[in-house]
Amino acid sequence: MAKRKTKVPRSMVLRLGSNMKNHSLSQLVRDMRNVMQPHTAIRLKERKSNKLRDFVVMAGPLNVSHLMVFSQSDAGTTQLRIARMSRGPTISFKVENYSLCKDVRKILKRPKSITKESKEYLNPPLLVLNGFTNPQTAEPHEKLLITTFQNMFPPIQPHLTKLSSVKRVLMIHKDSETGAIDLRHYTIETKAVEGSKNVKKLISAKKSMTKKLPNLSRASDVSELLTDPYSVGGFTSDSEVEEDSIVDMKSEPVVSKKKEDATADEESSNVKKRAIKLTEIGPRLRLHLTKIEDGVASGKVLYHKDIKKSKKEIAELEKKHQEKQKLKDARKQEQAENIAKKKAKKDAKKERRKAREEERQKRLEAGENVSEDEESDDEESEDEDMDDEEIPEDLDSDLYSDVDDAMSESDDDAADQ
Repeated sequence: MAKRKTKVPRSMVLRLGSNMKNHSLSQLVRDMRNVMQPHTAIRLKERKSNKLRDFVVMAGPLNVSHLMVFSQSDAGTTQLRIARMSRGPTISFKVENYSLCKDVRKILKRPKSITKESKEYLNPPLLVLNGFTNPQTAEPHEKLLITTFQNMFPPIQPHLTKLSSVKRVLMIHKDSETGAIDLRHYTIETKAVEGSKNVKKLISAKKSMTKKLPNLSRASDVSELLTDPYSVGGFTSDSEVEEDSIVDMKSEPVVSKKKEDATADEESSNVKKRAIKLTEIGPRLRLHLTKIEDGVASGKVLYHKDIKKSKKEIAELEKKHQEKQKLKDARKQEQAENIAKKKAKKDAKKERRKAREEERQKRLEAGENVSEDEESDDEESEDEDMDDEEIPEDLDSDLYSDVDDAMSESDDDAADQ
């Protein structure tokens, strides 16, 4: 039986809005694209004239599952919208503050600088959710929030995933008191903890030209580096590894096939203790959930942080939404009928033109003369057919028209807040 292929989530991280002068926000978009690597459009370029519907239309052919849209209102409020393609929902956040990757490197004592082509970005990050309520008992909006975060990254299959391929961690923490959501991005490093400290540092010094070698001029034998490292100027500045960061890792087998009768002792010999170290590489974001909409930045509001409606108001809005949906469905049905009529009319004209051409050809073969009036009539009919072909079919021109209106309304709401 063939294995079922898991659909890999793909994302677009973009920036929209008329205010494109904030270079810091543009850099944040580039940093977030690195976070979402490798299944994201890393070289995507937006224009000031681009609208959300431009990317919504492109999402289908490109198999994009999520859009992450950053925008800034005239009042300076930054927003993040995460939209599930192609029917929503759309989750809107207010970005309280953020730090770029370069800002995170400045505050670290030993920062790690990596490029977008580094091996850390060959695989998606490991998603860690902390502080969220159990989805089985969580409220509907929080359950939807958890599901959205999880679906933005491919699921991990423990029996197939190699530990060596997991190079990054994306931690999303929710503060239970304030409801703020903090996003942190780390890189994972491991190192062996077994064996002599000086031997490990001596090996690492061989691999790196920047590492300092011990001074063995006063030693009579190299073994003194292990027995009495202080007397020969050995390494003494290494910090102790915390016990909580030590894990047992099974090394990869040298051969691809193992004998079926291998004993447990032989397998346990491949298990080594290694220390795990997380180094933050940025960016940092602090988000506040504002609302959840049904559809791509349009449709009815499923949740709003500040606005609470009564059951009567909800029922009236639901009725209004159903009426609007009926009108939209009726318009689509009418447009589909118009398209079918135009197609039938065009096919009929093609058949008539084909029949006239066949009749004219028969008359020419029979030696009859074709008058100029008949030829002009044929040319006029062909011109009419060409005009019909140039006229585009009636498409749902306002299919995404409410998307941009909803975006502008959301920016106005954020400015008012």
